[in-house]
Amino acid sequence: MSFSGTLESQEGIVETNGATLWWNSFDIHIELYLNHFVGRHPWFDSMVSWSDATPLAKGGVIVLLLWLVLFDHQRPGQLRKGFEPLIGAFVLSALAAATARGLALILPFRTRPLATPSLHFQLPAGATLEHIDWSSFPSDHAALFFSLATGILMVSFRAGWLAVAWAALVVCLPRPYLGQHWPTDILVGALIGVLTTQLVRVPAIREFIRRSTLNWQQSHPAIFFAVLFLWSYEIVNLFGDIRHLMKLAVHSI
Repeated sequence: MSFSGTLESQEGIVETNGATLWWNSFDIHIELYLNHFVGRHPWFDSMVSWSDATPLAKGGVIVLLLWLVLFDHQRPGQLRKGFEPLIGAFVLSALAAATARGLALILPFRTRPLATPSLHFQLPAGATLEHIDWSSFPSDHAALFFSLATGILMVSFRAGWLAVAWAALVVCLPRPYLGQHWPTDILVGALIGVLTTQLVRVPAIREFIRRSTLNWQQSHPAIFFAVLFLWSYEIVNLFGDIRHLMKLAVHSI
C-alpha cells in the first residue's frame, strides 16, 4: 500500500495532505500488517471492538488479580507481607496515566492511525471514532495497566505474568488494530507505566507506603477498604468520573 499526499521525509515529522504527524516505518509497517486482517472475520472485529469498549474486560481482570494477591492466604483478612508494591501500584498507576496524558498534551500533536488519511485505514466493525481529536502519543491505557501489572509481578510471578499478558494482549494490542494508537505509542506508554511503579523500590517511598497503609488499615479498616474499592472502580473505569469532575471544575473557574 502506498501513501497519498506529500511525504517530505521517510522518518520523523511528515507533512501529508496539509496535516503534521510523526511517522516512522516501524509504526507504518505494523499498522498496515494489522489492518489487512480487518474485515476477514467480522465476528473477530466485533469481539475486539467490544473488549476495547468494555472497561470490565480491560481493567477489571487486572484489578481482580491485584486484589487476589493483596491478601495473605495464611492469615485471612490480613494484607500479605511485602504488600507495598501492590498499594504503590494502586496509587502510582494514576501517576503513570497522568504522566502519559500530560506528555500527549505538551508534545507535538500526533494523529491517530484511523485519522491519518494517507494510511487508508480500514475501520473494524464496531470500532468508534472516540477521542479522534486527541494526540495518540503516548498511550495512557498502556501506562496505567502496565503500571498495575508491574506491581503485581513484584509480589507474584504467576499472577504478575498473567497481568502482563492481559495488559499486552487484551488491553494494548486492540488499540493499534482499531487505529487508536501507533505501536510506539503503546511501547512508550508501557515503559512509563513500568518505570513509574519502580518508584516503589526506593526505600523511603516503600517505607512511607508501608507505614501509612498499616496505620490507616488498622485504625479505620472500613474506610480503608471502602476507599480502596472506590479507587479500584475508578481504575477500571479509566478514571472517567474523576476526569469528568476535573473538567467541570476547570470550566467553572
